[in-house]
Amino acid sequence: MLNRFLSKGNIRSRILKALLGVASISLISFAIVSLDGMMRLGDFSVKSSTGLGQETLKISKSALESLAQDGLQRIATDRANLCNAEFKEVEGAVNVLADISEKLWANPTLYPRNRSYSAAQQPPNPKLSSVYQYPIGVDFKKVKSDLELSSAMDSIFMPFIANNSNINDFNLATPDGLFRRFPWGTVADDYDVRKRDWFKRAVESGKGGWSTPYIGVIAKNLRINYSKPIYRNKKLVAVVAINVPLQTINERIISTRLNNQGSAVLVDNNRKIIAREGMITNSENWADPQKAEHFALDSDSLGNKNFEEDLLAAKPGIHRAKYKGKDCYIAYAPVTSTHWSVLFIMPVDAINAPIIPTEKAIIHQAETVKGQVTDKIRFSIVVLSVVFLIIVFAVYVVARRMAEFVTGPIMELDKGVRIIGNGNLEHKIEIDSGDEIEELAGTFNKMTSDLREYIRDLTETTAAKERIQSELKVATDIQASLLPRLFPAFPDRPEFDIFATMDPAKEVGGDFYDFFFIDDNNLCFIIADVADKGVPAALYMMVSKTLLKSEGQRLGEPDQILRYVNNILAADNENCMFVTVFCAILNTRTGEVRFANAGHNPPLIIESQGIRYLTVKAGFVLGPITDSAYETELITMLPGDTLFLYTDGVTEAKNPEAELYGEPRLLNALECGPKEDLAEMIHNIRTAVTKHANGAPQSDDVTLLAIKYKGVVADV
Repeated sequence: MLNRFLSKGNIRSRILKALLGVASISLISFAIVSLDGMMRLGDFSVKSSTGLGQETLKISKSALESLAQDGLQRIATDRANLCNAEFKEVEGAVNVLADISEKLWANPTLYPRNRSYSAAQQPPNPKLSSVYQYPIGVDFKKVKSDLELSSAMDSIFMPFIANNSNINDFNLATPDGLFRRFPWGTVADDYDVRKRDWFKRAVESGKGGWSTPYIGVIAKNLRINYSKPIYRNKKLVAVVAINVPLQTINERIISTRLNNQGSAVLVDNNRKIIAREGMITNSENWADPQKAEHFALDSDSLGNKNFEEDLLAAKPGIHRAKYKGKDCYIAYAPVTSTHWSVLFIMPVDAINAPIIPTEKAIIHQAETVKGQVTDKIRFSIVVLSVVFLIIVFAVYVVARRMAEFVTGPIMELDKGVRIIGNGNLEHKIEIDSGDEIEELAGTFNKMTSDLREYIRDLTETTAAKERIQSELKVATDIQASLLPRLFPAFPDRPEFDIFATMDPAKEVGGDFYDFFFIDDNNLCFIIADVADKGVPAALYMMVSKTLLKSEGQRLGEPDQILRYVNNILAADNENCMFVTVFCAILNTRTGEVRFANAGHNPPLIIESQGIRYLTVKAGFVLGPITDSAYETELITMLPGDTLFLYTDGVTEAKNPEAELYGEPRLLNALECGPKEDLAEMIHNIRTAVTKHANGAPQSDDVTLLAIKYKGVVADV
């Protein structure tokens, strides 16, 4: 803020502001020190009159709160341990049931079968039988086998109910929708166990765990359950679960009090409330999802964040914060089996109630003394303010005269700089102050002279650069005119279709392609890549293209074409430049393709069976050495087959992270893109490469050529 204040206005006003600022800061500092001394004296008086009472009150509060915190923490820990023991008992029972179920599904004859009862078939003794149900629309044949097999579990469920007072009922469900619940009860026709959260949680996680609260379809009460999936040969066959009514948790844990004060809450590690006092635990709306309720403190502070992190990590502790408008202590302890926590909340007022009257009396007396001291301080502030204004006025008069004397040469320098800035580079700044301002004026004069000379040099350089750019544009047009650009290239030849493009990385490039007839039935097509880019590569490209076409029309065989052109290029190649070439000849009547390779990327062939890279012999590049040998290979294209040729500017295109486009991406783009229209095919690949580059500069020429063999059309 001080920098912004001093930066506004001219230098004269800045000096004036600086001097006034120094004086003001000094005076304000003196006033602050004086006021601080007076306030300290006032505070000392207040503390002297109330110190003994406050200290006694503080000790009493501290003792009460310390004892209360210990008690709260013990209560939270005891309730958490009790809850953990009950949950562990349930988890152990589910694990036993899961082991028995796995054995049953592995060996269906292991346990005797029992009769199964639907909701419409009440058994003689409902407490000794289970009920089954499956969703409307599910064929009974799909669940019949699991229904008969799972009936054996009734004999297992009964002793569990008899020997475990904390367990009221069991669930068993299968992926096909079969639901079995022990003991028997009525189930809604539209019930689908596969849509219940506890079933989906077990299926998705693949392991045992606790559900969020939900309304039971039979008991119609709010509950949680522990469910575990059962697998046979790594395939899910069933889910077993034991339910725990929240009413049970409320009666045994949440109803806890300390001297009829405070309340307990059971939350998960995301502070979602599982059970609390006053929670409605019965409802007929079993299909409605239970509305999430979170335990939230009133304010957000660093301490509250640590409290939330402790709950998330299932750590014990005690925290003081605002809750429902009251200052409270919140003790929390983890339920280790579930990573949930039991919270016990006690208002601070309830802890400190016995000493509140004494505290109010002490505060009242302290406020009276403080008011008297405040009146004295206000009078002192008025006196200091008057003295401050007088001194500031005097400083302003002196500072203004000093600013005018110091800033005169600076103003003259500013005037000269403005003239130069408006374009008058012939202007000379004349200052005779004998200090750094005079030296700065001389520096500006020299800078102006240098700037005039630089502008003259820049004008000449720009003109030369424009000439070079113009010549490169002409070279680009010439190079483009050497490549076939008119498509369809042979509209009177229905036996095949061909399309190609070339995008240079610079104004001119080293990639090229060509296609021409050797005779009436043999079409020669070539793709090549000269090592290097720019003008040298473009010149070498022109020579190579001309030789390949002339020798191709003369010799008519790929290996001979490459061998003769290589010897011509290598005869006078002092710079050791080279070019990779893929040369092929298509017999338009038979579909036979004869080809030879000189170090170029292998092409892809698109057939009815799919797309693949051709396995070709690499061959040596053209140009470095004479008498290199090349071998003609042969494939036969069927009508509808397409041969796709490219240069390494495609597969070596990089994105900003230097990741190559690569051959797998090229293969995938061809598989997913258009295949009938060659122009669309090539434009799709070019677009995919550009998208991969994601704005990264093109590092190499990009050339693509595709030829589709259609077969000989019979004469009508």
